Amino acid sequence: MIPASEPQFDCGSLRRWATGLVLVGLAALVFGGLFDAERMWGNLLLVSTLLAGFGLGASFFLAFHGVTGARWSRPLLTAVRELAGTLPPAAIAAGAVAVAGLFCYPWAHGEAAHGATFWFKNAWLAPGFFIGRTAVYVLVWIVVGRWMSSPRSPGGAGRSALALVLLALSVCGAGFDWIMSLEPLWFSTMFGVYQFAGAFLSGLAALVVLVAWRKRTGDECEHIGETQLHDLGKLLFGFSCFWMYIWFSQYMLIWYVNIPEESVYFIRRTQGLWGPVTLLSLGLNWAIPFFVLLPRPAKRSWQIMVRISVVILAGRWVDLYVTVLPALDGAQPPFGGPELGGILLVTGLVTLFMAGGLKATAARRTEPCGEPSPAG
Repeated sequence: MIPASEPQFDCGSLRRWATGLVLVGLAALVFGGLFDAERMWGNLLLVSTLLAGFGLGASFFLAFHGVTGARWSRPLLTAVRELAGTLPPAAIAAGAVAVAGLFCYPWAHGEAAHGATFWFKNAWLAPGFFIGRTAVYVLVWIVVGRWMSSPRSPGGAGRSALALVLLALSVCGAGFDWIMSLEPLWFSTMFGVYQFAGAFLSGLAALVVLVAWRKRTGDECEHIGETQLHDLGKLLFGFSCFWMYIWFSQYMLIWYVNIPEESVYFIRRTQGLWGPVTLLSLGLNWAIPFFVLLPRPAKRSWQIMVRISVVILAGRWVDLYVTVLPALDGAQPPFGGPELGGILLVTGLVTLFMAGGLKATAARRTEPCGEPSPAG
């Protein structure tokens, strides 16, 4: 168990260290972009999608809480709202990266019109329509992120249900537009659900790490104990299996039907050195969490839960890497300045977020961490 304690970290030093990571990461990305602009953009898309997934996962969590009226999750609400508050800036960043990278999409140069395709796909992948839809996704995420992250915002099942619908449609649409259309001749109707599963799983993992950090650094969340941790562990276990179920269902159907324009997606990601990377994604997102979280005690251990959450977050990066980079960089998995820069950028931004919470610890210590359960 990770007990609440007095802050043991120098907030100023932590912020300076995190700022240095952000600057080094940006420099590595820009330097890599001098030699391969598409690869730099692909890593920026990966990073922005990864960061947006944390806020999306937290917003889904709050919307589910509002619809169901759950009591077990009330002690977690302050931390979940804090995480959901990252969605508006992350949404703006992701939308800006998607629009700035129009030159990387083959359909922007007319490639989608070649081969056996439908008129609807050509109309849908018009640059002007793409930019308009991106603006809608970003606007929806900003509005919903503010709804969900504000404790003063009126809740209720109605608003939460509306948020669920808006989030579900926008996450699926953004997955289709920003990622799946990198290979415009390939299509999968399950891809949107696959992106939802990855975003929600990463949001749960980020929530576990955030709560553990708050308790470790003296942000006295005494209402969050092993009971809530156990429930979070069950959610992590369940949605890890759900992610694998969607991945396998998509793969199995495409493999069984064996239509060339569909099977090329998995052929590209299972041949050569991409094969071990794909297996690594399956291991980090499902196999390791599945076997580690099977025992009940594991789901009640802060140390195990934090480590598994870090594994899942790494798995989310690998999952997006396998999804985005093969469409841009060819037959071999690239790893160099742009990829390292993206990892440093994410690490620095997450550390800045944690340091910001550490700076407010003294003020937060006078308030309850979450909403107390009603008497009786």
